[in-house]
Amino acid sequence: MTEADWWAAPDPRALIDWLFFDAHASDRKLRLFSVACCRRVEHLAGGAPFPFLLRMLEAFADGQEDEDRVRRAFESVTAWHREREQTIASTQHGSPPFDEVEVVAQRAITFAGQIDLPHRKDTARDRERYNSLNEVPYPCEVGSAIYYTYNHLGPAELADLIMVRLLHDIFGPLPFRDVPVAPAWLTSDVTALARGVYVEKAFDRMPILADALQDAGCDNDEVLNHCRAAGWEHVRGCWVVDLLLGKPWREGDATPG
Repeated sequence: MTEADWWAAPDPRALIDWLFFDAHASDRKLRLFSVACCRRVEHLAGGAPFPFLLRMLEAFADGQEDEDRVRRAFESVTAWHREREQTIASTQHGSPPFDEVEVVAQRAITFAGQIDLPHRKDTARDRERYNSLNEVPYPCEVGSAIYYTYNHLGPAELADLIMVRLLHDIFGPLPFRDVPVAPAWLTSDVTALARGVYVEKAFDRMPILADALQDAGCDNDEVLNHCRAAGWEHVRGCWVVDLLLGKPWREGDATPG
């Protein structure tokens, strides 16, 4: 995949497949993408366990939540989801309505709750295995569920557009080239703002972060424009904020970019 393909691709599943198998995007980034997708439909899931699980998954992605606690929460929410499916099925006197909005939104979140990501280091073997079993990489499971949920809310293309924009926000150009951060940019104001944006999800401060970067000597239009993009919805894992906080995008990297 070229960078031009990355920015122009209309199908998020193709981008996820490439990130998962070829680019070896970090588990953290993929989890944050899945959670960001689920945030778009959590209000449709019909129950408090789902937002709670998403909060735990975000914390787990950043190494701030115990794995056993997340597993227990996932098992509890999965059981709740299955019981809800059976209840709906019994009231409709048929099989579970897999195209029903609430159930599909729940399924997306339970997909996101998986802790053990499939092995993917042997690219050729794993891709062949996925194809032969008609399986998809973990984030694609989430993406597909989001896609079917949005089918009930409006044009199917809306789900693709949302997911592509989330991928662009989280990964930006980093899978294709380094975006160097000059040490002089990392003033106390810039680092405090970036940390506050990340921890508090205060993405309304992104233009302020751009101003602070510019005051510190940043002349990278790509970085500044992303911070100031009108109508752009940033999420935790945003490539610029991660870059400033030193969070790598690729599995095994010690430094970003």
